[in-house]
Amino acid sequence: MDQFILEASPTKDMSSSIERCMEMFAAYLLHYSDLYQDDESWDEEEVQEWEAALGQYVENLFDGDAEPTTELGSLPVSLLEPEHFRDFLGWFILREPGVDSLEVKLQAELLLQWVKFLHGKHWIESGDYISFLESIQEIKDEAMRAAQAAHILFHYVRLGGGVSPRHRGKRFDQFVEGHARVSKLEEKSVSLQFDNKKMEIGPVALPEEISRHLKCGDVLDIELGSRGGTWLIVDIGPVYPNEVYVDADEFDIPEKLS
Repeated sequence: MDQFILEASPTKDMSSSIERCMEMFAAYLLHYSDLYQDDESWDEEEVQEWEAALGQYVENLFDGDAEPTTELGSLPVSLLEPEHFRDFLGWFILREPGVDSLEVKLQAELLLQWVKFLHGKHWIESGDYISFLESIQEIKDEAMRAAQAAHILFHYVRLGGGVSPRHRGKRFDQFVEGHARVSKLEEKSVSLQFDNKKMEIGPVALPEEISRHLKCGDVLDIELGSRGGTWLIVDIGPVYPNEVYVDADEFDIPEKLS
């Protein structure tokens, strides 16, 4: 990664983008992938020492005295799999607040350049090279679509979610919140379902311009409120494409009426 940053940075702006991409990919591999699963058993004293060190690190982090570590150690590049690129672009990046489709596109293009760089240095096999390229290309457009859907939904909800001003102050009967999977999609509505529930929520009215950015199987980080038997979107977070599996479970939220 360091060599790629040094050799593939024609301008200062490009260098900053490449460095950010590599740092984010390293953070994903280190903290969220399956590459650092520790199967070794620790005794109680080692666990206590680890917890104390972690507590101090987090305290320093909040005080601004430390940076999140993205040091990958001696991890060999041969352990990378296509799924790591798919999860990074189709899940990890989309979790970032405010991410848009242009950012997703840039991250995908930089990863393509890095994979080509690795192959040019003969650090990955030709079979892996092709698999990595295909994985990035396949998820790129879907991740961009999901980012666009989340962006449009965010502004739709902030502008009232299609609810007339005179109805916005009325109380909701109930709320649900969590990761919900799109189970049915029509031109002007969407139905949602949580994996741990058999009940389908909806239809939830949506403008055609928004619903056409979604696909069945997509997972939405969403809060819904029911009023008079009609479900409305109260809040919205990231949207994840159906090509990447995300658990669609309801979260426990505090009791509230409006």
